[in-house]
Amino acid sequence: VLGFQNTARRLAAGDLQARCNTSGDDELGRLGRDLNTLAATLEANEQARRHWSADIAHELRTPLTLLRAEIEAIQDGVRPLDRAALDTLHGDTLRLKRLVDDLYDLSLTDLGAQGYRKEETDPLEVLREDCDAFRPQFAAAGLTLSLEEARLPGPLTIQADPQRLSQLFRNLIGNSLHYTDPGGGLVVTLGYAGDRLRIDFQDGPPGVPDQALPHLFERLYRVEGSRSRDTGGAGLGLAIARNICQA
Repeated sequence: VLGFQNTARRLAAGDLQARCNTSGDDELGRLGRDLNTLAATLEANEQARRHWSADIAHELRTPLTLLRAEIEAIQDGVRPLDRAALDTLHGDTLRLKRLVDDLYDLSLTDLGAQGYRKEETDPLEVLREDCDAFRPQFAAAGLTLSLEEARLPGPLTIQADPQRLSQLFRNLIGNSLHYTDPGGGLVVTLGYAGDRLRIDFQDGPPGVPDQALPHLFERLYRVEGSRSRDTGGAGLGLAIARNICQA
């Protein structure tokens, strides 16, 4: 018992590598193993938090470094302060703001702090509106966007937050808009899979390499070559989408 108390005190003091010696299959043995499992979980979470903090710092450092270099070039007279320079600075600022906004949204969904006002919602109606909103952008990019609706036996409603549902749909549609080759398109199909509603998003090439599939929902993950900071996002959108689905 004294060993368990000492381990608990070390954990409370921040020593997450503390472990207790366990043996036997009695209540004390099981308690010791549970305490070790708790310690291992806390240690893994702390390591993940440190990696996440380092990744955020890296993501913020890059656009800030570019922004500083542009400003210093203007200050030193290397680059004139003209409309082109201001447009570049404005673009860098917008990319930085998008990154900060995404980080904020992700932190809210991770903590469960993002508000969800669930009500009887027709997901098909939300999906139609989101597809209609994106069609002009798809057309301008040389892409098609179509919604195929299965024949439903009657009105379809679910308990959901329509705003968050729209955020989810628009994230997926926006990904296809940015990462589909010209001449391709996106087909959204709504139907049933057993007793579940299934909404399927199928876009054209280039697609995602098989080795990247397990990592798509990781924070700050981008598929090399098709998803960059300049043309795409920070690799947070699908992590936010996953949190919305889980909520």
